[in-house]
Order: sequence, then structure tokens, then C-alpha cells
Amino acid sequence: MFDRKYLILLCIIFYNFHISFSCGCYGSKSCTLNGTLCNYDQTNDSCLCDCCPPCNTCQQFLEFSCLANRYTKHYSLSNNQSNIILKINTPMKPQYIIDQTNNDIVQYLWDPCLRRALPNGIYLKNDNNGIYKLIGIPREKLEKTSFEILFKGSVNRILLVNFTITII
Repeated sequence: MFDRKYLILLCIIFYNFHISFSCGCYGSKSCTLNGTLCNYDQTNDSCLCDCCPPCNTCQQFLEFSCLANRYTKHYSLSNNQSNIILKINTPMKPQYIIDQTNNDIVQYLWDPCLRRALPNGIYLKNDNNGIYKLIGIPREKLEKTSFEILFKGSVNRILLVNFTITII
């Protein structure tokens, strides 16, 4: 027979696991830009973000820099490339989002937020596992230009990927 105290212990463990690895949407003005919880009884002009990172919109991330202190920045494109040089009308080699700490392709990403539109002919594509890659055929020349993409990730992570593209 299963003892009731073990059942209670299991419930406590799973509840704490759930709290540690998930959050609910608290509202678009529940936190300040740095993640401090706002008081609902007072109005505060700096309360522009949702305390749960994945619940923020691209506008909140890009326009207000919501929760910027929580962005995980050790990500890049394949082979740690941050400067991509492409030839016009030539298919580019797919560039995956990788974790620089172990060089693994990052899975379970969603809702990319682009600081600026990608060059004509280049786009982000994802599969069913949330693996994104930058692919395409560049259609016009481009001087060296900086790009930034924020991704929502598992366990309330926000990933930041910075890179440049030059098309000759």
C-alpha cells in the first residue's frame, strides 16, 4: 500500500519543480524593465513588462528592452560565426543557432524577434523541434550590417543572437 505521507511528499516535490521551471503570464505591466514586481495599487511608468519572460511581445523586448538583464548571450550561428559574408544569388550554407558553451544546436526555440528585417532572400526557418536556421539566397548587395534576434526558449529563457551579414 502507498502511504499518504509519501503522496504528500511527491506533491510537494512536483509543485516546487513546476514553480522552478515555469511561470504564468502575469500581465503586460506586472514588472519593471529589470524584472522588479510592480504594485498593482500604484501606477508606475516603468512597469512595461510581464514578469514571465516568454509572455512579453517582440515590441516589449525590442522597444522597451524588457528584462534585458535576463537575456542569455552565449549563443551564435553555426561554427561560432558572427560575421557572415555571402555572395549575391548564391545559396548560403544554413546557419543554425548554437550554444557557444558546448557547440550544440539549440532546440525548443520559438517566437523570434528581429531587431531589423533580414536581407532580401534570407529568412529564418524552423522545424517541429524548435530548431531555427538562417537560410536563403541573397538577392541584393549589402554593406556589413548588424542583426539581432531574440528567441523565447525553454525554462523561461530569452536567447540573444548577434551577427553581421555582408553580401558581395
